[in-house]
Amino acid sequence: MLFISMLPTSMVNQASVCFLIITFSSILHVIYRRLARITLSRAKGCQTARSKAPVKDPFIGFDFVYDTFFGKPEDRYLESTHQAFKTFGTTYVVNRWSMDLAYTCDSRNIKHLLTSGFDDFALPRVRVSSVETLLGRGIFTLDGSSWHHARSVLKPRLAKLDKDALISTMEQHFQAMIRLFPNDGSPVYLQSLYFRLAMDFASEFLMGNSTGMLGHQAEKQTKAQQFVDDYMTCSTEVIKRLGFGPLRHLRVNLSAIHARKRVFKYIDDFIDESLERKHSKMTDDHYDMLTELAAVTKDRKVLRDQVLHLLVASRDTTASVLSNLFFMLARNPRVYKRLREAVLAVAGTTAPTATQLKKMEYVRWCINECKSCSVATLQPQVADVKYEALRLHPVIPTNAREARHDTTIPYGGGADGNSPLLVKKGVVVMYNLYAMHRDERVFGHDPEAFVPERWEDLCPGWGYLPFSGGPRICMGQHLALTEAQYVVARMAQTFEAIEGHGEKDWVELYALATTCRDGVKVTLHRA
Repeated sequence: MLFISMLPTSMVNQASVCFLIITFSSILHVIYRRLARITLSRAKGCQTARSKAPVKDPFIGFDFVYDTFFGKPEDRYLESTHQAFKTFGTTYVVNRWSMDLAYTCDSRNIKHLLTSGFDDFALPRVRVSSVETLLGRGIFTLDGSSWHHARSVLKPRLAKLDKDALISTMEQHFQAMIRLFPNDGSPVYLQSLYFRLAMDFASEFLMGNSTGMLGHQAEKQTKAQQFVDDYMTCSTEVIKRLGFGPLRHLRVNLSAIHARKRVFKYIDDFIDESLERKHSKMTDDHYDMLTELAAVTKDRKVLRDQVLHLLVASRDTTASVLSNLFFMLARNPRVYKRLREAVLAVAGTTAPTATQLKKMEYVRWCINECKSCSVATLQPQVADVKYEALRLHPVIPTNAREARHDTTIPYGGGADGNSPLLVKKGVVVMYNLYAMHRDERVFGHDPEAFVPERWEDLCPGWGYLPFSGGPRICMGQHLALTEAQYVVARMAQTFEAIEGHGEKDWVELYALATTCRDGVKVTLHRA
């Protein structure tokens, strides 16, 4: 007050006028936004949300802050989300003055988010910020025009990958993995081996240079393992940051920061080594993604980030699918017996060809059932493939979109939940595939059970999205599934029986790609 009294009267008056103008403008803006929302809501027939989850503090959200910093992490987070939908319905909201959220496992809402409402929603800022901080700016954090450009560059290059060469490369790495299996009947942790296999294959086939995690070069193997450990540190930290939501900037993890530096250095060195190997060859008849990407951009940071995202995505997806599937197979000897019989009936004991893989119907029922579906025109790239293992344990079990502006989702409002629901600008809609894939109305009796035969006459359409859908559908799904199918077939040919150890029920290791917590400890009996 003393400072203001010392100012000239004219300056005080000007400041007062500016303050009044700003205040009045802010009030008008609030009124305009309110009226615009009312108009939109009436035009779309929106109603109040059918269900609202109770919160202790509906204003600042101190209950959220307390749980974030002091709450014990849930041991079975995915199952708790499933139970929440059973309690509140397939779509519900969490309202706080400081933050609104919407949750849905309704396939109709998810379809809208991924297709007809695609332009109304963006990747959540919290996701982009959390992932980019630790894993760089790649295809999975880009949005808008940057995403369109990156996808236009990557998609045709993935389509050029040679399936016959894929099978040949896969067999080499499969044999390297088999050599590491014990011969005395002692248990083995499959998950670790599958992640090493997927990393070696992805780096060899996509980048022309294997990381050597299954090889005999101790130094190369040690560096590759350090990279994987550092990546998992970063991946886990990303998930923890996502859990902090708007408070993510308050979280500091020095070990994750150091791990990120080592991850970036490993990828930079890997790119240099791969390109040098490529340039030193007398012939250039082997296609790989790295060479193609290096021709598109000279920016080493851009190249590094895209390579990192491609490597970890192809590795995580395939390894997680295999780990989750063999956890289930180890506890279902009837299914494994039938799977082995189906593989032997088509290919015997010799490595299967791509054509033979297509004939293995029961293998497809377990991880990839090809069947025509009535929604093919809506999602042509995913409608004809079904995965029982991915139904129960989708690699990306939850995802989200953030409203770019005031918009709607088609269901969740009204007493019956069948009316549209208003979604304000900035509100994040969390959609849950883990819960959606357990809908008894779609998947029949006992949807928690692992029953590949259920797919014989099943066609769930948008009720089943293991690799997302719409414009952002996974570009590498066919590569990942061919690899997974090949490994399953070769394992069935090599081992007569499989026994599971450790946890009876599947419990998630919740990272960027969800897999099994106990590492899939099994005993394998060679044929």
